[in-house]
Amino acid sequence: MQPTPRAILAIDTAPFADSLMLLAAIRALRIAMPQTFVAVAAATGVSELLMAARLADETIDLGVIKPHEGGDGLKRLLRLFKRARRRDYDLVLDFSPKLDTQVLSRLVVRARTVMPTRLPRLLELLTRGPRNGGGSYESVLRQVGVELRDERLGIIVPSEEHGQFEKLLERSGSRGGEPLVALYAAAAGHESGWPVSAFGEIGQRLTNAFSARVVALSEPGDQSFTTAVGPLLPKSAIKLAAPRALQLAATVARASLVVTDASGVARMATEAGTPVIEIVENQSAARSASDFHRLVRGTSRLRVSADEVYELACTLIQASRSAQLFQS
Repeated sequence: MQPTPRAILAIDTAPFADSLMLLAAIRALRIAMPQTFVAVAAATGVSELLMAARLADETIDLGVIKPHEGGDGLKRLLRLFKRARRRDYDLVLDFSPKLDTQVLSRLVVRARTVMPTRLPRLLELLTRGPRNGGGSYESVLRQVGVELRDERLGIIVPSEEHGQFEKLLERSGSRGGEPLVALYAAAAGHESGWPVSAFGEIGQRLTNAFSARVVALSEPGDQSFTTAVGPLLPKSAIKLAAPRALQLAATVARASLVVTDASGVARMATEAGTPVIEIVENQSAARSASDFHRLVRGTSRLRVSADEVYELACTLIQASRSAQLFQS
């Protein structure tokens, strides 16, 4: 049996929405090893959430991580190399292994390294690494004797964040009572994601049909999606470029409906009790969590029509309104 490590470096180089399960993984690690120093290297938004929840002793902000990135990824790892040298780690947990993270852990940190039991193909290691999922977190933790019993993200949004969002709505001209529709794209403009034009169409149609207030959300630290979709949305739309992670979580919690192609953000919405439409590929292992977490599938996300998403959005908004009227 391995002794309890004194210091752990957890690395997750998956994009923000793909690495939100890291919150549950680090929470399980802290419960099992309360005296161990835990440093986490992750995307900007996840680093912010870890520190807000006081789950990590130190975070190494890897910035905005894009799918299939090139030179930016190398620069990011060079910064990680410098930070990792400052402390002696006796264990590295590499949740989304790539060739460069393996070089870091074995040649720079020189610590015992644990990664998912099913090693990614060499091609994935040389390019972007595997897309992360709950299974990889569970696999890594199990190898160090930790069980991932609770897979909830467990994001708690402070009341002041909710208050700041309400003030944002007021400044945008909202009078209250209209449906609030949040749009989030995992990889704006990338072929793996739902087209930006489709998000724009959904925003326009829901505004026309329900007088909805649309909020376009970029990921924390980034503004790619809001920049791309902004011209396609109604003038009344709110565009949150480079939001803070808790600001994004407050928006999702306050929304009447979330439309996204990111499983992590869909999970965030479900935990907050917000109806969500998730656009997925047929081969995705995603399953609908409830009647208010609905999946729209296609052979690729590009093949999912805006009409199909719009019709489902209308159903969910009307169901939500009916429930509120019944409760009142």
